[in-house]
Amino acid sequence: MRRAVSRRLGVAGFLGALAIVTGTGWPGGFATAKAMATATPSASPAPSPTGGSELVYVANVHGPVTAYQAGSTGAVSPVRLLADPGDPNTYWGPWGIAFDTGGNAYAQSFLSDATTFVYPPGATTPNRMFRVAGPDSRAVAVDTAGYAYVETGQAEAVIAVAAPGARGTAANLYTVPAVRQIPLDETTFRPWPGVLTTDTSGHVIAAVMRSTGNAVEFFSGGPSGSSTPVRVIAGPHTGLGSCSSTCDQLAVAYSAFTGRLYVAVSQGQQTHINVYAGTANGDATPVRVISGSATGLAGKVVTGIAGSQVDGTIYVLTKAAQFDSPGSILAFDRLAGGNTPPRRTFTDSGTGLRDGLGIAVSFAH
Repeated sequence: MRRAVSRRLGVAGFLGALAIVTGTGWPGGFATAKAMATATPSASPAPSPTGGSELVYVANVHGPVTAYQAGSTGAVSPVRLLADPGDPNTYWGPWGIAFDTGGNAYAQSFLSDATTFVYPPGATTPNRMFRVAGPDSRAVAVDTAGYAYVETGQAEAVIAVAAPGARGTAANLYTVPAVRQIPLDETTFRPWPGVLTTDTSGHVIAAVMRSTGNAVEFFSGGPSGSSTPVRVIAGPHTGLGSCSSTCDQLAVAYSAFTGRLYVAVSQGQQTHINVYAGTANGDATPVRVISGSATGLAGKVVTGIAGSQVDGTIYVLTKAAQFDSPGSILAFDRLAGGNTPPRRTFTDSGTGLRDGLGIAVSFAH
């Protein structure tokens, strides 16, 4: 109890310091990304997506997780809230949000005891909570077998793996044993959401910020496997940027609908989204790059990216700065590339998504 309370007291000051450090995005750019981006909009032959029955969920660091109709346009109100349960043995500060195949929502807190809150379909309060790693857990992802992956950072960069159905108890601050830990070779800690995802081939995928060049690393998922990645996307042709004198932040998502990997690179006026083949490896050139003045990405930071299972639409949360800055969700067609505008743009009519960080898409229940 003492540990949870003592760590909770420093959250506001720490986040304020991070806002100064991260600023409005990382300036500059890289010639590779510029060369890959085309100058004219690319029309898609796919019909304009409707969003179907899906909801887009946003983790708000100082509020509830909010959900919006995927077909939203303009300023809208949330249709569902995942609330803080108010448990004194936990800390509520959502940075990440993910779903398992059963439709359960996993809201991941940053700082303090880094609790993961699990909400059944349709519920507004969690039915289980667990803490598998911390502090400073930035992101959560869940694979098709139900294993949950929580990425830590400040003390050491690792992915902690929780067993399916993991459930802690209040007496132990909801701590559960990790069935496995996967070390990452991140060289500079940056508290950034949206850096973890899974694919349909049993991999957990991490966006890694490195001074020698950013990378996307693929590991075998589940309770066993090597600590060495089975694949790494890295190199001068990838357009992933680096984290040296400035830091080009990454957000990553795998689309089961398209079989593609989507990586947002926050790079000041050159902020862009790289689309890779699902089997990309090594110094891979993206198959498409969304970049340019018409996209709504220039001058923004991307804190979260997610894909629709209904029509492949790519949802991107953009902000002027990571913290305390109005945000918008841009919805791009699954075949978007070049300097093409989003199909739709929406925000929260009440909050303007000022606290928005990670995002996820799930079917409505």
